[in-house]
Amino acid sequence: AGSHRFLHVVGAGTKTTMASAHPDAVQLDLSALSGVVDHQPSEFLITALAGTPLRDLDAALALHGQYLPFDPPLVSRGATIGGTVAAGLSGPGRLRYGGLRDFLMAIRLVDGQANLVFGGGKVVKNAAGYDLPKLMIGSAGYFGAIVEVTLKVFPRPKAEATFAVTTASFESAARLQSQLVRSPLEWTAIDLSGGGNIWVRVSGEPDAISVIERRAVEIIAACDPVARMTVVDEPTSIWRSIEDGSWAGEDRWVRVALAPSKLLAVENSLVEAVVPRRYSAAGNLLWIAWPMERPIGQLDDLLRYHELGGTVLRGDASRYRIGVRPSAAMVRRVKQSLDPGNRWAGCP
Repeated sequence: AGSHRFLHVVGAGTKTTMASAHPDAVQLDLSALSGVVDHQPSEFLITALAGTPLRDLDAALALHGQYLPFDPPLVSRGATIGGTVAAGLSGPGRLRYGGLRDFLMAIRLVDGQANLVFGGGKVVKNAAGYDLPKLMIGSAGYFGAIVEVTLKVFPRPKAEATFAVTTASFESAARLQSQLVRSPLEWTAIDLSGGGNIWVRVSGEPDAISVIERRAVEIIAACDPVARMTVVDEPTSIWRSIEDGSWAGEDRWVRVALAPSKLLAVENSLVEAVVPRRYSAAGNLLWIAWPMERPIGQLDDLLRYHELGGTVLRGDASRYRIGVRPSAAMVRRVKQSLDPGNRWAGCP
């Protein structure tokens, strides 16, 4: 590596801020490390090299009526499975099925001493010590280079439907969202816009979806007589804009893990900041479009005020980790174990 000390792992570069965060490091491009290694449809498991595009994984799974139900973002832009794990990204489907961490079964990586390390297995209870697959989620190449992943997959639903719910205010929408989540009905996704509109997706048997639709109308009427629910005829554009970040335009695209209890307080701050935002997974995830002409430090201060941490996925920023990082002590211990020579560039 010449005079360079660090190695910076990159893939397809769809998370542009993360991909360009270490200009002084040697970039290790793993996009050519691509392909499905093993697919066992009867066991609902698939193993792929880290540089495999998610759309290739999706195509391979579709041949057997299977899919990744956590809706990994940026599929349409060419994101890879290794980059998705490294960035720790899940989409709207995590509400019902769980996030990426619930589907990542095993992983191979190259650590800081050039060892090929394997962690996890093909059953849930399989390991002692570090749960290596979980530790690599959101690690951004800081512990090592992911080279292979094994994922649990699900059968594709026979039918899906999306409903749009309009309310009088954001506060009304937040209350209604809480009522929907607490109901016995199974929602695949619930997303909320800054303007107070709710998008609800359900999946399963066609008859079951019809029952859920009728019951949803009853719940909404009881909670908010002003609210109205309609069936979305062309839902693909709604979920695609959430998936690929196109709703954020050319602004910075920032992901923030959020506790639903903080939703209203954070919304009030973002209203004052006048920035587009979306709340996903029933208030557990926040996406912010932060204008390029405004310092990212302002958003860093806002997140710190609310004791939240965020990741800048796209757009100009001096660093991609902003806000608070409460797990720093644990991260240092893992770093020392997997990369004692500090060879891998990243951000704890």
